[in-house]
Amino acid sequence: MINTDDHTPAHVHVFGGGHEMVIEFEEDVRIRNNWGFNRREQAIAKLIVIDNQEYLMLEWRRIHG
Repeated sequence: MINTDDHTPAHVHVFGGGHEMVIEFEEDVRIRNNWGFNRREQAIAKLIVIDNQEYLMLEWRRIHG
């Protein structure tokens, strides 16, 4: 999820099972924070962001200018 009132750098919030993760994608994709996701779940989420990085950056710029 991209929050409409969020700050840079460009990032998404991932939620599931009562856990949260923040993944930055402005340049390199990296997990900035993780609260509860295991390593496998982190890797899957990171791959999804990598596969969609261009689209996510376009949306970030559309939302935040």
